[in-house]
Amino acid sequence: MKVAIRMDAYEAFQKYLALKTHFKNDKYDYFRYHGKLKGDRARFEVRKDKYSFHKISKMRHPEDYMVANFLVNSNFWSGDVNDEKSLKIYSEWKRRRDSRTYLFKNEIEDMDDDFDSNIKITEGEHPRLLVLYLRNVISPETLIILDKLVSHFRYWNKHMADDLIWPDEYKKLKKYAPFFMNSVDLDTYKGIIVDRFKDKS
Repeated sequence: MKVAIRMDAYEAFQKYLALKTHFKNDKYDYFRYHGKLKGDRARFEVRKDKYSFHKISKMRHPEDYMVANFLVNSNFWSGDVNDEKSLKIYSEWKRRRDSRTYLFKNEIEDMDDDFDSNIKITEGEHPRLLVLYLRNVISPETLIILDKLVSHFRYWNKHMADDLIWPDEYKKLKKYAPFFMNSVDLDTYKGIIVDRFKDKS
């Protein structure tokens, strides 16, 4: 079981700023800088939204809550804290985290039996795998795990650099991946892929 994280309101605010910068700024890496950004506690104390970060700090896993929401909305802000929508997003994120292998098995069932055809780009069309992701049939986690196994993002980046949708989605997925990939056993997922697509292409 994941250990609860204790922090005060100012520390929650620092985490919030670091995560927001991580998801929006290509040059900032949350992990490289250990989730830190320079701040001023005195200035924080006079912020009108200070209480929002007090509420975040009381959560069992405040970082997870913020990551889940920044994944959906890179403009997630303090006024969204603890509202019904943000809590629903967090609940759905936890559901995916807690049943990742099960979901992976189920989500790849919607892919075509010819594995390569799901990744291939046809002129003027998005690849099937990307379409499934954009329709929320396939989760961000499943798409990222698949890329770690077959490196299709590199191919998509080369051939969809001018696409209206993919570059922004790629940035978000790339920024999100480190938050969960350290707990993923790729050999397990490789075996699932082999079982799903063997003798079907």
